[in-house]
Amino acid sequence: MADKKKSYTVRYDRIFGALGLFLCFVLLVSGMTSCMKRIKENKNPETSGLSSDVSTEQTEQQLKNYPSVSIETEKIHSGILILVNQAFPCLFDKTAVENGTSSDISFVTIKSILDTKTSAVKPYTASDWEVGLDRVAALAMDDWFEDFYEQSGHNDLRMIGGYKPEATDPDFETGRTLTVGIFPETGSSYAYKPEGDYTWLAEHAADYGFVLRYPEGKENYFDETVTERRTATFRYVGLPAAAYMRENGLCLEEFLQEIKAYRIDNMLNITAGGKTYSMYYTQANTADTVTNFYLPSDDASYDVSGNNMDGFIITIYE
Repeated sequence: MADKKKSYTVRYDRIFGALGLFLCFVLLVSGMTSCMKRIKENKNPETSGLSSDVSTEQTEQQLKNYPSVSIETEKIHSGILILVNQAFPCLFDKTAVENGTSSDISFVTIKSILDTKTSAVKPYTASDWEVGLDRVAALAMDDWFEDFYEQSGHNDLRMIGGYKPEATDPDFETGRTLTVGIFPETGSSYAYKPEGDYTWLAEHAADYGFVLRYPEGKENYFDETVTERRTATFRYVGLPAAAYMRENGLCLEEFLQEIKAYRIDNMLNITAGGKTYSMYYTQANTADTVTNFYLPSDDASYDVSGNNMDGFIITIYE
């Protein structure tokens, strides 16, 4: 019996000894793994907490190298690139537009532009005395339609829809959207379609800052307020945006989403009309009455447009 008791004691000692060795091995491996992780982090700045702070500091320092400019945050609702639909209504002061004191639209009638032309034959017509647009868009349209007349000899274009304060399609409230009709001397009138000689008008719209507002194949972006005259409805967005949208087959909604990927240190460069433009997005500071944004230099020429949603698109001129 004594021999058996001694045998059991020896076996327990071995078990405890093995457990001790195993625990030492686990601690050793854990320590080596932790050490290797620290070494790897120090060699790889992208994964270390310290390098993250440094990266943030570098970004802030880079922005400090750019001149800062401020704009009223509420201006996100103004400009040539605002998106207007049922979800994002136009917030222009309609009374101010009517009495000529609006900072959003400088309204002019198309007739007032046509009255300045001295030629006996007008290159196009307007549907009535009141139809009009924001001045910049109206003058761009005038160049567009006049060049079409010179190219084709057709003077039967007619602007049949423009700025309307209470429009079924709220995009017409921007003062930058128009509808084109064809009114031949013989035959019935109809909404514009890019057919025959008239194809030139659609093909060259972007050269004057216009894009087809509701192009085919983009139905997922539009709502029930969209006009049925889809082939005849154009929107003024400015030369660089129009050129980029034409080149990449984008509608306005797609462009406003894509431009959000670009910042002051990574601007979207666009060539249009023989000039180079750079565009980028900055988010509106909704916590303050002003939003700061940056320019590449103190003497940079630029325009700013809100998107009517959450920020601004800055365009830098050559």
